[in-house]
Amino acid sequence: MNKLEEDGWRKIKLTVGGQQVFWDDQSSTYETEEMTTDNQGEVDATLESCREIDCKDIVTLGGAVGCRDPKMILEDMFSHPNGNKPEVIFNDLSSCQTERAKTSILKPFINKGVKITFLPGEISNICRHIASKPRRLILGVYNCMSFFKAEPESGYPFCGYDEYLRNSRIIGEDFLFDWVIFSQTNELVSIGLRARISIEDDIPTRNTVREALAAIEKEVSSGALPLISALQIISQHRNKAGFFLSHWYTQNGILSLVRSVFADSDFTITIKHFPKGMALIIDPIGAQLQGVVTVLNNVIGNVLPQSQYETLHAIREIIS
Repeated sequence: MNKLEEDGWRKIKLTVGGQQVFWDDQSSTYETEEMTTDNQGEVDATLESCREIDCKDIVTLGGAVGCRDPKMILEDMFSHPNGNKPEVIFNDLSSCQTERAKTSILKPFINKGVKITFLPGEISNICRHIASKPRRLILGVYNCMSFFKAEPESGYPFCGYDEYLRNSRIIGEDFLFDWVIFSQTNELVSIGLRARISIEDDIPTRNTVREALAAIEKEVSSGALPLISALQIISQHRNKAGFFLSHWYTQNGILSLVRSVFADSDFTITIKHFPKGMALIIDPIGAQLQGVVTVLNNVIGNVLPQSQYETLHAIREIIS
């Protein structure tokens, strides 16, 4: 594994502003990119979970341009003759993505009478403006095993490693991979096992880095490295502002993070698996559910590592 300092590409400062610049850039093409459209298993699990509830509202957090949630949920509801017409609260970090959701992707539902409130910004801030009621939380995350294993027969044609390199024109020419753990200070912090590649590296170099990372993932899956929570990926363009950030979680890692916020005395958690990741269905115990909160397509994995815990705390306040 390469050391950061050896290659001169130090970990950049991770800021909300840097993320906003990156995601603003994606607003015109987000819904057609392969990184958006190869996670049908999560969509199916979400629709199934929503059908179980008499939804009065849908809260979509980190919904990008709205092409997955709430669009697909609303389409499913409208396909039934007596389906609900819930109110929608829609959020994304990017004001450009939110504006496109409002003026394009979700406009047909507004025209049909669906009340949609649009709230751009950080999830932890936005939740302060959302009234609390018993809701189901559907939290979709990526599984670090899927970063190295594709399942073409199940609609996941490229593993995460290959997909990110294929889409370097979008997410950047330089990649940093860093294994992280959930610390006692409620942050995801590096354990010092890092690697980096650039798009110019030859295939043998790319394969060597992949094999080294996959070997660690194998140790994690076997239980030899049980404390590792996720593989963190940071990428950036050399001549553009902003950066891309993602976390691909171990099952134990995401459960540890989630259970630190949603205690088993107050919430039930059901896990559904699919080729690219997992969906955690979180319900307040003993409550008559009135709506859903969706945080899909690894949105929590795009949140800054020092902010994921507080973000989940903010979400907890609006579902119970």
